[in-house]
Amino acid sequence: MKRLLFLLLIGGIISLCGCGVTIEMSRGRDATLTVPEDRQELPKPTTLASFKLVHPLPEVPETIMVYKTLDPKISQQDIPALMKVFDLGGRIVDRERQFVVRDQDRVLEVFKQPGTGYLRFSDDSKLGIEKQAKSLPSEDEAIDKAKEFLSANGLLPENTFLAGVGYYEFRKYDSEGEMITQGESALAVTFGFEVEGMKVEGPGAKASVVFGEESEIIGASRIWREIDPDREMEVITPEEAFARFKQRWPREAEPEQLEQADIRTEVNIKEVYVTYYARPGCVPQSHIEPVYIFKGDYQISGRIGEREIRGGDHFEIIIPAIPKE
Repeated sequence: MKRLLFLLLIGGIISLCGCGVTIEMSRGRDATLTVPEDRQELPKPTTLASFKLVHPLPEVPETIMVYKTLDPKISQQDIPALMKVFDLGGRIVDRERQFVVRDQDRVLEVFKQPGTGYLRFSDDSKLGIEKQAKSLPSEDEAIDKAKEFLSANGLLPENTFLAGVGYYEFRKYDSEGEMITQGESALAVTFGFEVEGMKVEGPGAKASVVFGEESEIIGASRIWREIDPDREMEVITPEEAFARFKQRWPREAEPEQLEQADIRTEVNIKEVYVTYYARPGCVPQSHIEPVYIFKGDYQISGRIGEREIRGGDHFEIIIPAIPKE
């Protein structure tokens, strides 16, 4: 499964300080600070950014529904049935935030804290193994098996969609850094969640099944909070969201000013859209709210003294789509 490395860049200024400062102290007298004339002040490098909208700003509705999350409907009496689903022994540990069952390396966690939505089973000894699986199900077979398993156990609501299929890959290296073996140890099928036809972003909107050798289920999860409509709220304009997006970067350059900066950041916005965002399922979240998602890439270039600066990466930046109350 390919992964993008999403980077949130906070613009800043790099400060350079001179050395060779001496301080003379004597009892009952003020400190005397002596700074060489040629070291008294070094100019700070200028950092500026430019922004290119490769993808135009979207059209958005004037208002949008905000959803409140419902408390998890789970009690200790429900855990034995889940233990049976995953063929787990062991005892139920009732912690402050969640129930935990551990059967050697096989673990079940179910959160009960208000505002959370997190159920996860894992066979840690098999999920982390660096060994080529002798036989994995085909992708189509894995999708069918995942749907069947999650649906049969009430873990796949109607508002889900197939998000993708990916492999647990591993690589081993020798002492010289040369790769000596690589392979695939497991296969994962992941589903996402939709609200009002929009695919919910964030780590709190996933369901998945992980298959090991002979199609054995070695991992499964349902990360989602049940929700109800709360209230309609005004959506900030795309232009205002774009202005807030720019605040996450170095100061925007005026025309013909960029090339004069010591450090230049060129930002290409390739995709902008509105959707909902769900925080990690083990973290309380009172509402599922709309956000603007900005995706693209950036390049940094410049020089400070003799040091050349170059770099770049992809980014995904989230901007709230409703005014702060």
